[in-house]
Amino acid sequence: MDGEIDLELYTLSIIRLNSAFEKLENNESIEDVEVMLKESHKDLNNLYHDIVDDLNQDEININEYYLFFANGMQIFPQYIEVLKGIEKIELSDTVDSLINVFTNLNKIAEAFPKNEMIK
Repeated sequence: MDGEIDLELYTLSIIRLNSAFEKLENNESIEDVEVMLKESHKDLNNLYHDIVDDLNQDEININEYYLFFANGMQIFPQYIEVLKGIEKIELSDTVDSLINVFTNLNKIAEAFPKNEMIK
C-alpha cells in the first residue's frame, strides 16, 4: 500500500457484509450469503495485512489511522457480536474467519495511540 487506508475497499466490504446479513435475515439463498461473506473476508483480510504493513513503514498518514481506528473501536466489536450470533453450520468456517479478521483489526484499534490527532 501507499501509507493510506483503502477506505473504498473497507466501505465496499462492509456494505457487502451488511447485505449478506440482510439476506441471511430474510432467509435468502445460503450460497449467496456465503459468497458475500467470503468476499468480505478476503477484502477485509487484505486490508488488515495492508494496515499492518503500513504501520510498519516509516511514513504513513497517521491522521487517517486515528479516524479509522476511532470508528473501528465502536464498529469492530459490534460486527464480532453479530457474526457470533450466526448459527448456520454451513457458514461456520467463513464466519469464524471474519470474526478473526475483525478481532485482529480491533486489537490494532485498541493498541493504537489515543493521543490527539496530529495537525
